[in-house]
Amino acid sequence: MEKRFTDLQLDEDILKALGDMGFETPTKVQELTIPVLLKKEDVIVMSKTGSGKTAAFGIPMIQMIDGDSKAPRGLVLTPTRELAIQVNKDIRDIAKYKKNMHTTVVYGKHNMDTEIKALGKGVSIVVGTPGRISDHIKRRTFDVSKIEFLVLDEADRMLDMGFIDQVYDIVKRTPRTRTTMMFSATMPVEVKRLSNSYMNNPRSIELESDTMTVDTTEQVYYRVERNEKRTQLDRILKFEQPDSCLVFCNTRDEVDRVHDFLARKRYFVNSIHGQNAQGKRIKTIDRIKEGDVQVVVATDVAARGLHIEDLSLVINYDVPEFKDAYVHRIGRTGRAGKQGRAISLVTSDDILTLYEIEEHVGTRIFEEELPTDEEIAKAQENSTCKWAGKLAPPAKPQPPRDNRVMKTAHQSHHQRTRQSSHKAAGAKKRYDDRQKPYTKPVRENKEQSGSEKPVTSVHQKQVEKPKPVRKTYAPKDGKPRINKEALKGNNVYRQRAEAARKETQKKDAKKIKGLFRRLKEK
Repeated sequence: MEKRFTDLQLDEDILKALGDMGFETPTKVQELTIPVLLKKEDVIVMSKTGSGKTAAFGIPMIQMIDGDSKAPRGLVLTPTRELAIQVNKDIRDIAKYKKNMHTTVVYGKHNMDTEIKALGKGVSIVVGTPGRISDHIKRRTFDVSKIEFLVLDEADRMLDMGFIDQVYDIVKRTPRTRTTMMFSATMPVEVKRLSNSYMNNPRSIELESDTMTVDTTEQVYYRVERNEKRTQLDRILKFEQPDSCLVFCNTRDEVDRVHDFLARKRYFVNSIHGQNAQGKRIKTIDRIKEGDVQVVVATDVAARGLHIEDLSLVINYDVPEFKDAYVHRIGRTGRAGKQGRAISLVTSDDILTLYEIEEHVGTRIFEEELPTDEEIAKAQENSTCKWAGKLAPPAKPQPPRDNRVMKTAHQSHHQRTRQSSHKAAGAKKRYDDRQKPYTKPVRENKEQSGSEKPVTSVHQKQVEKPKPVRKTYAPKDGKPRINKEALKGNNVYRQRAEAARKETQKKDAKKIKGLFRRLKEK
């Protein structure tokens, strides 16, 4: 009889949240793990990636942690920031109806001040990467002395990524009375050593999983930036030196871009997508069957039914949008017991999709370091590939798709150029006209009637006769008054005014002398 979550003795608020998420029956790993963790026993779970492990350790933690405590009680370590964000979201959804239950996530390349504020407000569960958790411990912004539950999610992947020392340091700082949960797809030596040293009589739960991919195909992935994918594709092809390779893209436009890039790099390359004409598609398939092509770039739909004999390498230039597409892609190599290799170029936006693919196919996809310049040079030197040292003819420049559009565009540009030239010529003519003196007919007298007298333009100084000074007489003293406004800026007027002032002074002096003379006589 199939168990339900109601049979696992869970709180009502957790059951309500699971119902909102659409979960009614637990997965196999949840069914076996939750009862053990509710007894606060250490556990080691070996299962495929994404088999419902987040709920397997999240539900017991949420049920047993006291939300009123301000100090963190649960700590979840994940290998990547993308997985940390996803785990924190899932735990928050499960705990949304539990009072005072708060969670936060910390990871590299995230704002440290924001994380410190969140930790200072008081949280119950902290999810993060080992590097950032270690940083907070050293800064004393995260107290792990009261941790009751410690989860090591994807333990083998964390060790593969070089977090072994930081994981050991974090585990040592937590209380020995804690409950430790370790989830791992594989059990390498370091994981066993960690469990033997820091776990208390752990229960081991191992789940069998049917893989959907063949064992003869080696599956790896490289972490790359989106803007360097084509460059890294070129370096990987030089390092792998495949006799035949199939490169998958998600869109037709991306297929064309990758094909043109590889053609410029002098690879023997062809492309197939849904927009190819039927005749071109047939010629391409014939070339592939005859072994005249080293690299084929294709979309998922166009590659259906395409069989390349002894295909040694499949590259997922784009991580497939659908899980089944990954199975079909890598299923084209490693056939008939021959060794095959499948490589995926994964950006930070694709990592969670890759984890879902791992869950779907039931096998681990390992991360590898990108090849160095020395490794590429050595691989090219020792290559036994039939294409070694061969270069395809230089790629011919593609003709314009529509000559009529190009011609129309050229004519429009020519017309715009002519219009601009006309406008410039007109502006220059108007400027030259302004520099010439303006003349107009002036009628002076009857004898010179109709003659034209040149009048200087405003750009030249005008020389005119001074206007006569108008004198006014005051009614009281009878002295002449000079129009001061008319005197401004005219030397002739100044001279006349000065002469009038001296004449007035002489008259005044005579009056004063006469006055003194009359006084003496008296």
